[in-house]
Amino acid sequence: MNLIKINLLPYREMEEQKKKKQFQTIMVIGAAAGLVAAGLIYSSLAGMILNQQGRNESLQAGIATLDKELEEIKTLNEQKRNFLERRQRIAELDNKRFEGARIIDTLNQLVPDGAYLLSLKGDASKNLVSNKYAITGKAISDNKVAVLMTALPSTGIFEQPELVKIEKTDDGQQFILNALLLEQKVIVPDVVGGGASVSSGAAAASVTSTPATSASGGK
Repeated sequence: MNLIKINLLPYREMEEQKKKKQFQTIMVIGAAAGLVAAGLIYSSLAGMILNQQGRNESLQAGIATLDKELEEIKTLNEQKRNFLERRQRIAELDNKRFEGARIIDTLNQLVPDGAYLLSLKGDASKNLVSNKYAITGKAISDNKVAVLMTALPSTGIFEQPELVKIEKTDDGQQFILNALLLEQKVIVPDVVGGGASVSSGAAAASVTSTPATSASGGK
């Protein structure tokens, strides 16, 4: 005999509880997946941040090294510039000493018969060497002074001189000439290569020479 089964349990409530449990399970799984994803993202970002910090520290160390090297290069360039300036001054002084002797020798050769030099003085002021010179001498006539003034530019050392003063004395005419030196070039070899030219004149000098010839006769 077949019996009819009747379910007296509240199936609707059971169905709702079942769906509720399924939903809770899904939520738990979703939350867990979200936490895992967030952990992975955080770990990745933390690694990127650490990597960037390392790169920044490396760049800062490199920049500090470059700054130090640039400072050393600046110091070396300053030392090089000072060294070259000293070399130029030494070369200029050597050239001035040579030119001083050359001027004296040239003037002694240019002085005509019947004239001689008394002194050659550079117009130096405030410890600065000037290219202007005062030439003092004596001659038996004005014509001898004119000959000397005409001959000076032909030496390639002096420009056309200027007659500052001439006066009669017991033994002839005493004169003073102002003459400017032509610019001379001093070549100073560079440390690396090439050369540096320095404009210079002759050394300031004050000399007394013996008469080139005996003064005799008149104009």
